[in-house]
Amino acid sequence: MERSRFSYRALTSLILVWAFLTLMVSGIMLYVSPPGRIANWSDWRLLGLTKEQWQGVHTLTAIVFLTGGLFHLLKFNWKVFVAYAKGRAGREWHYRREFAASVILVLVVLAGTIIQVPPFQSVMAGGEVIKNSWADTTNQPPVPHMEEMTIQEVAGKLELPPDRAVGIVKEQGVAAAQPQMSLKEAARETKKSPQEIYRELQHKSALPPEKHPQAGFGHGMGLGRKSVTDAAAELGVTPEAVIAALAARNIKAKPEDTMRAIASANGMTPAEIFEILQKVSREKGGQ
Repeated sequence: MERSRFSYRALTSLILVWAFLTLMVSGIMLYVSPPGRIANWSDWRLLGLTKEQWQGVHTLTAIVFLTGGLFHLLKFNWKVFVAYAKGRAGREWHYRREFAASVILVLVVLAGTIIQVPPFQSVMAGGEVIKNSWADTTNQPPVPHMEEMTIQEVAGKLELPPDRAVGIVKEQGVAAAQPQMSLKEAARETKKSPQEIYRELQHKSALPPEKHPQAGFGHGMGLGRKSVTDAAAELGVTPEAVIAALAARNIKAKPEDTMRAIASANGMTPAEIFEILQKVSREKGGQ
């Protein structure tokens, strides 16, 4: 029996199917993943992959999907597409309403997402709730993206001699440790996370624990995404107290407003808004 010829049309179709399924899975993983500062610091993994790996899978698979889609159209269906377009141009098109409805639907989704109105805002807000659910003071870096800091820089914050810090890292299995190696690079040499390496350095430091860099509300890169309610809860005050304090400075806010939205509307930065909230917390005895 003669072997059938290799079908590039079937190959392209199957690639598109696998790419679509992979995009669906990786999209879900990224939707529920914690913020990068937490994922990178604690070596967060889901189904065995880090957030950085899931991002790589999602991006590269999207490129494969786009390339396959263009190839499928231009190589196998271009003549059909052109003939269909020419044929419809000369007579009445029976799917005008469906075409208009599809365009309107897509535009509504895009517009609703951009201007952040329900229910589109709710989908994104739900993702933020899931992402932030991974966070607590035990897995947040003391300094945003501290995993990118070198051993020497971390040693300086802990008042450890650089040579001593390098020795501590080597004791954790990083034989090639050197002052300019980042905690992230050191972690890759072991099965530990940057957080675990830092904790060992922290443990060997003679600096009193209360003087160590501390993770907290004002340190994360997610500050701008926190709502008034989130900020109030973390600072130990009521949302009403926060809103009243902001109103006293002619800054309008609602419980669901984010630090970024409030700051943008008033020509300020999220950090400046946070400073106001800290003052409120101190006055109310929240800290």
